[in-house]
Amino acid sequence: MATTTITTTKKVMNKFARNAEIDEFLEASLTEAGYGGVDITTSPLGTRITLFVQRPGLVIGRRGMGIRDLTEKLEKKFGLPNPQISVVEEEVPELNPRIMCSRIAQTVVRGTAFRRAAIWAMNSMMNAGALGVEITISGKLRSERAHFEKYVAGVVPKSGETADRIVRRATTDVLLKMGLFGVKVDIAIKNSIPPDVELIELNAPASSETGEEKPEGDEAQEQNQKDNSAPRSSRRSSTSKKESKKGNETSQD
Repeated sequence: MATTTITTTKKVMNKFARNAEIDEFLEASLTEAGYGGVDITTSPLGTRITLFVQRPGLVIGRRGMGIRDLTEKLEKKFGLPNPQISVVEEEVPELNPRIMCSRIAQTVVRGTAFRRAAIWAMNSMMNAGALGVEITISGKLRSERAHFEKYVAGVVPKSGETADRIVRRATTDVLLKMGLFGVKVDIAIKNSIPPDVELIELNAPASSETGEEKPEGDEAQEQNQKDNSAPRSSRRSSTSKKESKKGNETSQD
């Protein structure tokens, strides 16, 4: 029993370590395409890899050459049996922390001040509909002594089940002349948790004029017949009264 448990645990840990290595390799290879994550599923037919990127055209390449080269590299380097890669475009890349981390790192590498890059990224994430954003940049920012600066907007839960369910986190690093900079992004997604209470209207809507409930089924048909018959009788009675009045006037003349 003990031997079986150890071998099963080793298999699971080796699988997790291999997936982490594949993730690091893809992040380094697909930085320009806006790499946002990977989902690896193993089946008897082979290994299915789903890539989440911002620009799928850069991954696929002309006539599928890019994705073919990537498939061959994964098969040779990690020994994946029959890898099948599918590319999915991120609908809202501003709500993916890995994409925003790489954006901030690329912006800082081009020469933009880290404060401007962090504030721009924070505003774009909040405009995309995030509940809260927290960006932390650490390293030798302005002097030889390392420190960090934090930029916060909205509400970002720190602990509890709510934080585990709605907060997405990502970290990356970028090498500059001053040294190594670390970038950490936490995004709280607004619609990750459904509401606990939902109000449902059980009563039928009332009519706009009388405020009474509308009858249903046979009662509604009977009410419509009564309404249709009422104006006709009133019209007949009014016409008979007019004719009697005219007859009395002619007799008096």
